Amino acid sequence: MLDPKTATPLYVQMIDILERQIVFGELEAGERLPSESELAKQFGVSIITVRNAVGELCKRGLLERKQGKGTFVRKTKITRDSRTLSSFTESCKNQGLVPGGRMLENNLVVLNAKLARSLGQTPGSQAVYMSRLRFANQEPVIIERNYFPIKYAFLLEEVFDDDSLFECLRNRAQAVVTRSDKEIELCHATQTEGELLRVPQNSPLILVKSTAYLPTGEPLYVGTQVMNGEHFKLQITQGTVL
Repeated sequence: MLDPKTATPLYVQMIDILERQIVFGELEAGERLPSESELAKQFGVSIITVRNAVGELCKRGLLERKQGKGTFVRKTKITRDSRTLSSFTESCKNQGLVPGGRMLENNLVVLNAKLARSLGQTPGSQAVYMSRLRFANQEPVIIERNYFPIKYAFLLEEVFDDDSLFECLRNRAQAVVTRSDKEIELCHATQTEGELLRVPQNSPLILVKSTAYLPTGEPLYVGTQVMNGEHFKLQITQGTVL
């Protein structure tokens, strides 16, 4: 409990206690904090002290205030570093999260002119289309939709729920991505996307359009990722153009 006899201000002591509770999971991600008056009573301090402590934790990104709902423990965002070519599975594991997935579609489709051009294929030719819902700690965070040239038709034999697609490509075709061109923009959830990601229809989402290449420069896949921005932050590094 707080010690009023020390030189450390009460609100700083309160910050330390709440921060430890969040870091060690005593307060779980998404959990609603007690009201200001309840916290004041619990810690034996004034409401001003509570507001100072909670305000600082909001600045640090550990808590977030939701208008009309209260203050909640902020959910950890998954960092996707644009400087690296790590897969979703690798990104989750590197951040201590458990990756998962559910196959939505895995079938043959006919390529239109735009997709065929991006994949280096002939318009009207067949390709493998795969759609997956990706999970982090059992929470849906991404919808992936990818097109692969027909030479990777062996993917139709696989079920990529919790298994790594990129590991399969490495093992069965020695296919490794060495470059990926991306376009990032804002989109809004369709009814289906909202249901899959558990957000209201028309909620803002992050749309990433990608074309991935092999060391030979040959396209491996063209696709999109629709991300719930509440769970993601994209890290981008820029330098001086000489």
